[in-house]
Amino acid sequence: MMKEIQPIYQNEFGVSFYWKTEDQLLRDKIQLVFKETGLQLNPNELADFKCLIEDSIHKNYCCDDCDLKNNCTKYLLKTPFQEVDLAMSINELIQMNNLITTTLFKIELEKYLWDTSRN
Repeated sequence: MMKEIQPIYQNEFGVSFYWKTEDQLLRDKIQLVFKETGLQLNPNELADFKCLIEDSIHKNYCCDDCDLKNNCTKYLLKTPFQEVDLAMSINELIQMNNLITTTLFKIELEKYLWDTSRN
């Protein structure tokens, strides 16, 4: 049995998608793939991850007067999985935040349109 995907969103940093098995779309988990990493999260974990990323950006954003502008230092990013932390630069955190924020927006928009069309 071959698994297929249905893309949700993609930017320069990564991609988010649902897995599809046969004719069924598996919406309970969202797959994120970025750099050499893949994480599978449910919508609540994805929202929690977004908050962790935004906290990290807020705490670590600096270097306005530096030529390397947020690319040189890697910061440890907590994930919704207690055993997993990621090392990312501020620019990577910003791109990851875009990936997750837009993914969550598209999921909510799709849910809204689906619910509206059913009424």
